[in-house]
Amino acid sequence: MSNEPLNALLGTSRNWLEDSLSRCLDDPSANVVFSRYGLIDESHVDGLMAEAERHCMAQEDGMVSRKRMLNVLIEGLENIRHHALADHEEASFAALVRDVRGFRLLFANAVPLATAALITHRIGILNEMDEADLKEHYLKLLGNSARSEHGGAGLGLLTMARKSVRPMAVRASKLTAAAALLVMELRVEI
Repeated sequence: MSNEPLNALLGTSRNWLEDSLSRCLDDPSANVVFSRYGLIDESHVDGLMAEAERHCMAQEDGMVSRKRMLNVLIEGLENIRHHALADHEEASFAALVRDVRGFRLLFANAVPLATAALITHRIGILNEMDEADLKEHYLKLLGNSARSEHGGAGLGLLTMARKSVRPMAVRASKLTAAAALLVMELRVEI
C-alpha cells in the first residue's frame, strides 16, 4: 500500500478515535488509560492488556471488576486483530478510559459493509436480552460446531454483552464502496 492511502486510513481512525474520546472526556472524572490508532497486532494487544492490568493494580481495583473489564478488553482487541480487513488494517483503534463509574472501552476496525450491518443488528438483539437470555444464548453458542479457531459464532460479542453495561453502542461509517468503519463503545462498571 502506498503512503497516501495508508495516511488516509490512519487519519480516519485518528479522527474517529478523537470523536469517541471527546464524548468520554465530557465527564470531568474521565482519564485516558490508553489510546491507540492504526494497526493493532498481537504485540499491541499484549501491550495494551498489560497497560490496562497495571492501571487496575495501581488503582487497587477488585478482582471481579478487573477481570470483567479485561475480558471485554481482550474480546474487543482480538476482534480488531482477527477481523479487520487486510487492506484496511490501519483504520483501527482501541481506547480505555477510566471515570468514577468504571471504564469506557472503545474499539473500531474496518469490515465489509454487510458485516457492519450484521454486527449492528446482532448488537441490537443482544441489547434487548436480559441476563437469563444472554446466559442461555451463551451456553447454546458454546455447543455450536460452526465455531472456528478465530470465532465466528458470536461468542465475543456475547461475552462483551454479558460483561458490560447495556446498551452497547455501535455505529458504522462507510469508508469505501465495500467497507465500513465499525465503532463499538462499551462500559464496564466497577
